[in-house]
Amino acid sequence: MWAMVFLIACSNGPGAELPSAGVEARDRLALALRDRDPAVVGQRAEQASAWEGQDAALDRLLGDALANVLMSPSDGLRLLRSSPDLNDPIWREATRSAALRTGDVETIRAVWAELGESLIPAGNPVLSQVVQRMLAEPAMGSNAALNGLFGCQLLDAQPAVGRKEMDHPIGPEVIKVIELLGVEQITLGRPMYRSDPDPQAGRGPLQCTKKVLLSDGWPEPMPKTLTLALRQGDRTAFIDIRSDAGQPWAYAASDARVGDRVLKSWVAFQSGKVEDLSRRYPDGLWASAPEAAK
Repeated sequence: MWAMVFLIACSNGPGAELPSAGVEARDRLALALRDRDPAVVGQRAEQASAWEGQDAALDRLLGDALANVLMSPSDGLRLLRSSPDLNDPIWREATRSAALRTGDVETIRAVWAELGESLIPAGNPVLSQVVQRMLAEPAMGSNAALNGLFGCQLLDAQPAVGRKEMDHPIGPEVIKVIELLGVEQITLGRPMYRSDPDPQAGRGPLQCTKKVLLSDGWPEPMPKTLTLALRQGDRTAFIDIRSDAGQPWAYAASDARVGDRVLKSWVAFQSGKVEDLSRRYPDGLWASAPEAAK
């Protein structure tokens, strides 16, 4: 429907300055895009489309509206790409979100290359679930989508064998502890349950290949088991946690050194030695060098 409302410009030269009516329509559309109400944005975009191709800033707004609010991502993305502004964070976000909403892996990779940004796991199987949610929710931007893609990529990397036994109480504060230690990515997951919604229903947490992604952090109440996944560069570690009489208990880790260091740091945090944590492992949790602070 909305693809018929707008004529996607083949080129967008500088052209003449917009008349006052065009400037007003552009400003009204920009204001509507703050709240991203489809009914309001649709009306404002239709009015502004009379000046499409005459002003690059207006074309970028129309592209954002069409792709990310009115949910015609391919058409909106073409308009966004026809009037690029690599130095504008609003345009970059609109373009990233539009590319992700297409659900096309090659398109996503091409846009990321045009933006000069690091590659993302666009081929992860959870992409279809992410796209479905993005198409249903105009307020969902690229950051939330990427958290899902990177989170599932990390959880699905947990090795099936080679776990080292652990036996130590732990708590939700371990997330804060790991952040203080400077770990690049922290992700929580749990096993899949039969009661979980269908992955394509657009409800409930994202279902990765092996586990359910807990994007809201430590769950309350805690399920029977949790997996705490850590990544720094190309190094990963996984700590398995179970509920034992209501107390979270770390019982296995894929990397014994990392698991031990996380537990020691958690104990230090519990005793109030917060400032020590950022200096405890200056070469990182995976380094062979001993901790700098006890």
